[in-house]
Amino acid sequence: MEYTITRGVCGQEGCRERRYYLDNGLWFCRRGHQQEGRQVEEDPEDYGVQGRTHRVKKDVVEKSQKTYRGQRAYSLFLQIYQLILWKQSHALVHDRGFPAQFENVIRDLWALRLEGFSSKINTNMSETETEEPEVFSSQAADTDDESDKAFKPSGKRVQWPRLVDSIALCYMGALLMRLPIGIADFHRMVMQGDVPYLRIIKTIPREMRDKLSPEYLSLFETTRLPKAEHFHKAALELILFYHRRSGVHFPPLNAPLLLFRFIKRLTLPIDIYPAVTQLQKLVGFTFTYPPTIAGKRRSLHLPEVQMMTLIVISTKLLFPFDDVKRYPESARDPSTQAIDWQLWAQVQRHFDNREKSSGRIGKGNEVLVNEKDVFSMTPNQLDEYLDWYEKSWLDSSKGANSLADLFPLGPTGAESQPTAPPSEADDEASLDSMLETVTRQLKTMKVVADPESEVPRPGSFYPRYRLDTDLPETVRPFYETAAKVVGIPLSTLVKTVFQTEVRMGHWQEDRRRMEYYGEVMDMEFPGDADVDDIEEAGEIDE
Repeated sequence: MEYTITRGVCGQEGCRERRYYLDNGLWFCRRGHQQEGRQVEEDPEDYGVQGRTHRVKKDVVEKSQKTYRGQRAYSLFLQIYQLILWKQSHALVHDRGFPAQFENVIRDLWALRLEGFSSKINTNMSETETEEPEVFSSQAADTDDESDKAFKPSGKRVQWPRLVDSIALCYMGALLMRLPIGIADFHRMVMQGDVPYLRIIKTIPREMRDKLSPEYLSLFETTRLPKAEHFHKAALELILFYHRRSGVHFPPLNAPLLLFRFIKRLTLPIDIYPAVTQLQKLVGFTFTYPPTIAGKRRSLHLPEVQMMTLIVISTKLLFPFDDVKRYPESARDPSTQAIDWQLWAQVQRHFDNREKSSGRIGKGNEVLVNEKDVFSMTPNQLDEYLDWYEKSWLDSSKGANSLADLFPLGPTGAESQPTAPPSEADDEASLDSMLETVTRQLKTMKVVADPESEVPRPGSFYPRYRLDTDLPETVRPFYETAAKVVGIPLSTLVKTVFQTEVRMGHWQEDRRRMEYYGEVMDMEFPGDADVDDIEEAGEIDE
């Protein structure tokens, strides 16, 4: 069998072979790949003459366009986005126990959103297949209506749905169904992979991906680590957008259940609950997203932040962090109990690190691993991280590679499989144990019933902290945990608490004037201009 090296690279299935052999008039490379268009035929008129080669030309095949352009690309982009929404709502219903009607609510919200794209999709454009893709904005949608043009969330025109808006839509669906779930819960499910979000493009069928240009596919890529405050901002913008365009009114939070969940997660006594409800009436919080906002968007426009702000203030009033002894007038006063804040911080750290203490990375922490962490990992942690990497980053829809067999994937044995992550029931058991530990160590304060006694009373010497750098070491752990539970930065929580405390101080001053002078003063509630000028406290970052 003779070989020649006069031909080029084979190129089939990544083959780099340059040597070929002839078999029954057909050329094959040394690895057995038949070469198209290279055929040797014998001329019947020249019997006995061999070696004459005739090139058989291949039929001209019209190449189809690989990626869509124009109108077809717009439609395919929206279809993929709709598929992502379905995957997320399906995971919430079947894996996280959401009601079955949740998928219908998300479908209706998306149907309202599609109305803004109808003019773009249904327009009869000439030469749509050869149009260049539109330059996308990272905002939501826009129409030709003059009334809608005035609505510019974050100062930009709304154009196309973002990936972060899909989680915001899921949160809006839960809000419409009055489910006691917060933005931080959605963020945790995203980080743990319970809701498809990170590397969502891997779950899109390859037939759809191949038809979409890179400009569109880039909108489904997560270029930065998602944070809970991103979801807060997206939810606020979309709720304003739906109210402006479609007149959708969103109900307030399911305050009783969500407030109870926040208090339980912070392992605080149940006495915080009535204190928050009283302060809510005082400052006028409604725990509802505003239908419209005049001026800048601030964190106090978020109902969950309002609730957490009142929890922090109630805790500072009833269970202060300093060593000043305050004596209540009655044994029924909640301030007769005092929390051991050092023990509180210790059990909170133990709760946050319960998976790491068992030798695991912790579900949802894999994406936070950097190159320095690898050197200190145990074999089980390395297996856990590589399993997560394989699940999140490797695309199984691509064709098989001959070299892939040299690097088998998945665990090689039962001993290499990491232990199962803690279930939701285990988390609830750990939370109950933490709450029991804290409440068992509550201290009892002395009661001084004499109203004429000049002893410090609960609420006296109340401290205010303007910035997060002003927090004492005994107070910082509580603020950090509260900020993490509600899903905002520590600095934002400190500013919103300070802003609310200033409003309450103005209310108290007006009340004193009314008692002494009999004047009826206008009480100031959230949204008044003079308080909004306090260092632009709690402003949502653009």
